[in-house]
Amino acid sequence: MPRTKTCPTCGKRAHDFEHEEAMDCVPPLQILKFGEYEINKMYRKALYKEHPSYTAEEIVGSFLGHNPYFPSQTEWIVNTKQKRLE
Repeated sequence: MPRTKTCPTCGKRAHDFEHEEAMDCVPPLQILKFGEYEINKMYRKALYKEHPSYTAEEIVGSFLGHNPYFPSQTEWIVNTKQKRLE
């Protein structure tokens, strides 16, 4: 009988971050879809490298540009492209 995976943050059954609001939990790095938002894989890795314990709410907030400590996805992509051109 297969074991049900549990969320390491809250201890409940593992979340489907695309379809449920588990905003206080820390999603695994491979999760890129949060409701209506789909995060770029490289942006997610960069954010995770700097802030590995961010909750889903903090990840989406960063993506949208509400984080003073990390750029939005759009800003990050523009900055990354500019650095490659230098």
